[in-house]
Amino acid sequence: MLRDRPRVIPILIFMTVFALFAPLELLADRSALEVGRGKEVLASVGDDVLLLSDFRKMLSALPAEQRDKLTPDKQKTLVEDWILTRLLSAEAERNGIAKRAHVQSALRKSRMDVLSKEMLRDITSGIVVTKDDVASYFEAHKELFAVPETVHLHILTVGTHEEAEAALARIGAGEDFAAVAKDVSTDKFKDSGGDVGVIPKSEKLPEYLRVAFYLRAGSTSDAIRCKDGYCVLKVTEKSPSRNLSFDELTPKLKAMIENKALRVKQAKAVIEARMRLEKKTGVQRHLDLLGASEK
Repeated sequence: MLRDRPRVIPILIFMTVFALFAPLELLADRSALEVGRGKEVLASVGDDVLLLSDFRKMLSALPAEQRDKLTPDKQKTLVEDWILTRLLSAEAERNGIAKRAHVQSALRKSRMDVLSKEMLRDITSGIVVTKDDVASYFEAHKELFAVPETVHLHILTVGTHEEAEAALARIGAGEDFAAVAKDVSTDKFKDSGGDVGVIPKSEKLPEYLRVAFYLRAGSTSDAIRCKDGYCVLKVTEKSPSRNLSFDELTPKLKAMIENKALRVKQAKAVIEARMRLEKKTGVQRHLDLLGASEK
């Protein structure tokens, strides 16, 4: 069991922070006198009680990849940490540690962090996105959902420039590209007559394949130097790039856009709240003390 502890340190830190400062809905410290019948008490330290239901709520708030690694033994380790945190905290109070200046400063900061996060949650929790919000976000970012230009590509590959020119001569004399490719090509598309299929335009393509996007549909390239010698390209079809409509998107992309639109709306609400609070409270900045801004 001791060997498992280092792997859950991030979770233990999460647990410790929440055990000290979490809102009641995540990890409730209940007085033993307030726990009603039928409640499953997982652990108690004096009057502080950890209910099984509260523990499960805390686990459900963890990222799935962490939650899936929590075996029963590791969950027991978390409970032991909950107990240890309260034992040490109570003893620190009795020994006057809470009165130390740096401890009071850390407690104030932790309190501010928790309260500010709860305030942000209050500001953003009631925000919903409408169809207009989603449409506006999609319209402003539709270039991200564009379908790139594509070509239906055919290729034949040979070892030397002379062999490539000979293949071109046969094609120029009227022989079918696919027949010539099956006869002389040395690449993996030989058996399919050089048919590569439809490929999208991309910067990741080798430079010799990018030539295909400069060819007209139905045309054949000159001999091109490639990694395996020399190749000849033929384009049978071309489709220009175009922007997809929202209805053409997959459900996953639609959900992503809705989430992005929600985040934009939430961020706007936070900015508005900040401006209102700064006006209400009075804020001064002297950022010039940090030096000149980088250009």
